[in-house]
Amino acid sequence: MQFALDESPPAAAPDDARDGAASEASAASDTDEAGPDAADSEDILADLDASDTAIELTHSRLTSLAGLGLERFAALEYLGCRQNLIHDMGPVAGLTLLTELDLYDNRIKHIRATERLARLESLDLSFNKIRTIENLGALRALRELYLVSNKIGEIGNLQALTGLTYLELGANRIREIAGLDELAALEQLFLGKNKIARLQNLGRLRRLRVLSIQSNRIARIEGLEELAALEELYLSHNGIRAIEGLEHNPRLTILDVTSNQIEELGGIRHLAALEDLWASGNRLASFANVEAECAPLAALRTVYLEFNPLQRAQPATYRRKLMLALPQITQIDATLCRP
Repeated sequence: MQFALDESPPAAAPDDARDGAASEASAASDTDEAGPDAADSEDILADLDASDTAIELTHSRLTSLAGLGLERFAALEYLGCRQNLIHDMGPVAGLTLLTELDLYDNRIKHIRATERLARLESLDLSFNKIRTIENLGALRALRELYLVSNKIGEIGNLQALTGLTYLELGANRIREIAGLDELAALEQLFLGKNKIARLQNLGRLRRLRVLSIQSNRIARIEGLEELAALEELYLSHNGIRAIEGLEHNPRLTILDVTSNQIEELGGIRHLAALEDLWASGNRLASFANVEAECAPLAALRTVYLEFNPLQRAQPATYRRKLMLALPQITQIDATLCRP
């Protein structure tokens, strides 16, 4: 079940659809009604045929998977149990044909019972109580892993997941980018809302197309030299003072530096593929600087520059000046300016 969290620009910039989820969900409340006991749980699935390949039990007040009789569904490929009160994922151990397991928003503390899930392609354990990434070594077919909003302090134990293309670790307690060297197939990485202070240890991710590291403690854009395939870079809500370090990222189409401390644009004239520049909520004061850096970008279509001094000082003429300076753009902030 696809889910992501990092992109969270202010009202000035459009959220990437992959990253709004942290504010949309919260863990199941302790005050919820108790779920069905083990004796009654199996009745929930009584009307299903044993040959069914998908079971959806979202918000069913389940406290356990143990009483569901899952063992009779030998052909099961998808199990969705979002927004319940499940503490233990042990009963999934025998579902050897599973390709997608969704246990988003429960009370799981430990990743386990995965040794026989060799066909699993997508695992969502977001909004649980997990502190350690563990017991994933047998999941050689895994392509998507979602661990949003847990209590994870360190990236580790992912080396066996060499086919992983999508990794979501937003809203945890991670302080350092590490443990990713073996993920050569990774295309999308989300690390927003952690405590990361530096962009590092990304050089082996040569296929990475999307990197989102919003709402961290990044002060400098660096460490991206080997990421020639990078197309989308989300760095909003950090402490960045200058746009730099993008000399080897010519495929960038989206650059998000919303809500940083940037006083002037720079280091982007060579980004010929750039279509979206999100730079609202910074310290940009010069229209001449914006024109000098952005006018050469023929592919540029959208700019977000409101809540900068250049907009606050001249709100009545702000849009008109941008349209004259950048005739190629079709959208200024959230409003179209040309058909």
